[in-house]
Amino acid sequence: MSGTTATEDQASDHSAQTRLERSEFQLDVTEEPPTPDQLESIIQYLEPSKIPMIVKGARTQVDAMKKLKEDPESFQRPVTVDWEHGRAVTGDNESEILKMIEGLGKK
Repeated sequence: MSGTTATEDQASDHSAQTRLERSEFQLDVTEEPPTPDQLESIIQYLEPSKIPMIVKGARTQVDAMKKLKEDPESFQRPVTVDWEHGRAVTGDNESEILKMIEGLGKK
């Protein structure tokens, strides 16, 4: 009988769902390549080894800025950026993007 009571208590306990609050955030989707200032921030948010994943053929931040200026299409999409918290995810890695979104309410 105590097993049944525990199950009923667990079924009526919504604290786990209550703790999973969603933070509000603004989503802007753009097809345009980033401005030089935006590119600089994105590079700072990521590891230097990921620069080639942002700008095709670039190895350094200076190289990335130069290549993007010469050819805006060298920018590799998609890049998901959390400007407010200084984080970025390259590519369409859904699990990394979800981790970023889930972490919005945490500091």
